[in-house]
Amino acid sequence: MAAAKKEKNRVLNGVLLVMVALAAGFAALAWSQGGSEQTLRGLSRGVDMMIRFGLLIAVSFLAAGLIETLVPQEWIRDQLGADAGLRGFALATGAGMVTPSGPFIAIPLAVSMLRAGAHGAIVIAYVSAWGLISLHRLIAWEIPLLGVRMALLRFALCLALPALVGLAARAIYRSAAP
Repeated sequence: MAAAKKEKNRVLNGVLLVMVALAAGFAALAWSQGGSEQTLRGLSRGVDMMIRFGLLIAVSFLAAGLIETLVPQEWIRDQLGADAGLRGFALATGAGMVTPSGPFIAIPLAVSMLRAGAHGAIVIAYVSAWGLISLHRLIAWEIPLLGVRMALLRFALCLALPALVGLAARAIYRSAAP
């Protein structure tokens, strides 16, 4: 258990190594196509994005950590744990619907839920609801741009999907258990 936790907390892991390799590959490609000028222009744009979004990402993770300390773990385990049943899927779906913003908030919250004892299938329902039936996106983007009829039709058709995806994930978790 301690070894698994240590592995999760490592900064230098496979994902980071893949990202470094991709960045190096893109830098080599930029160099081959436009020399140092194109490479430096690309790196400069990357630094601009890091400055623009880096603080937002850092603050989002800080907020998720604070939420972990504010919401009692026993409540998370009771309401969103393995024994939560359909109530847990409904609660996760509702939370996903009202979670604002993009992945900077939703994904750190999902990680916090898992760390506090939420069942993976219920967290999958949360992330699915955030991605499929987000109320802020419906109101701010879809209704104004797609029109009321199309936006509400899409929303209504997707309404049951997060819970269904979560229930399917729970079945997979159960079948994979020893």
